[in-house]
Parts: sequence; structure tokens; C-alpha cells
Amino acid sequence: MKRYCVLCLLLFLSAGLHASGRGDWYGHWDYGIEWGYTASFAEIYHYNYTLPSLGARIDSRDSRLSYKSNGLLTAYTGVKFARHYALDALAGWAGVYEGRRMFPVTMRGSYFFDAYDKDGWKTFLEGGCCLGKSFAGKAVGIVKAGTGYRLMLDRYFALDLSLSLQGILDHPVNIYDRSREEFVPDGNLRRSDCGYIGINFTLALDF
Repeated sequence: MKRYCVLCLLLFLSAGLHASGRGDWYGHWDYGIEWGYTASFAEIYHYNYTLPSLGARIDSRDSRLSYKSNGLLTAYTGVKFARHYALDALAGWAGVYEGRRMFPVTMRGSYFFDAYDKDGWKTFLEGGCCLGKSFAGKAVGIVKAGTGYRLMLDRYFALDLSLSLQGILDHPVNIYDRSREEFVPDGNLRRSDCGYIGINFTLALDF
């Protein structure tokens, strides 16, 4: 997963270096910026730790519905080709869950039902990792699947409105024991696996 993150970042940087020439609308590099709102609604976790107040090891696993609001801001660059396809490398900032902020680095593949330079619907898949502090240095994975609508504002300038389902596999280090209302001390954590499910609503300017 770490190698995948590095590869995505290198592709993002190299794509930017090659994006100076526009050429024909089909088969060129371009840029974009995307921002939006994330509504996380489900959490699944498995923690194992010891608390000094108890002097015993605790194995806590559960799932719950819990609504959390977050935002995201990413920049991307990539290639559009064969009239209907796009492959983009993205990097930015995102709220993952309550009190959890990370830096996602992902790759996104998109299909436009009409030609890329026309108003119309699209669908996409995205995956990668989130950079930031995690338990035992484990990689934090992120996947998205969604749909959207493209509104052409000019020949090389478009507005994208998107809706996607998002899943994140996290390994947080700041664990709070809700039943005893205390944080797990550093060094007392033995396992930290947590999954979040949410919905993204985003706007993007593609140029």
C-alpha cells in the first residue's frame, strides 16, 4: 500500500510536468481542483489495548451508526483519451472522521457516457491511501465509487458535480474508551483497525 501511495504521488507530479500542452481535446493532460462535503454515517472497529486504571487488556469490537461531517479539498491532473475515458492522479486534504485529518493520494478512472467535452453523466472508481500518523505505521486505504454530471462552461473548462460512496480502512492511534471515558495511553495499544463508510458530495473545476 505504501508503494502504491508513492506511485500515485509520482504520477501526480509527473503528470503536472507534462500538462503544459493542450493539443486536441481528446488525448491530453489537464488540471482540476475538487472540493466538497463528506457525510460519514457508519463505523466498524476492532481495538485491543490495556488501561492503567483497570490493569487488564481490553478487546473491543463493534459497529455503529454515527453521523460525522467533514470536508475535502484535492487537486488533480491526468489524461483524457478515446473520447470517453479519463485517468487522474489526485492529492489533497480530507477529514476522515471525527478529529481525524489526513492527506489522500489516489488514482481515479472515469467513464463519460457522452464525449468528454459534452454535457452529460459520468461514472468513476477511485482508490489509494491516506498519508498521516497511524498505528504501527500501517497504510490507511481509501476507495470511492460514484457518479456525476459534467457541465461544459467552455471548450476546455468544465464544472463537475459528483456523488460517491466512500470506504476507509484506518488505523488510528488516538483511541478513546467511551465506557470509561478516558484515552488509551501511548504504548498501550495492541491493535487498531477501524472502517468508516460515508457519502461525498463534491464540485470540481476541470480546465
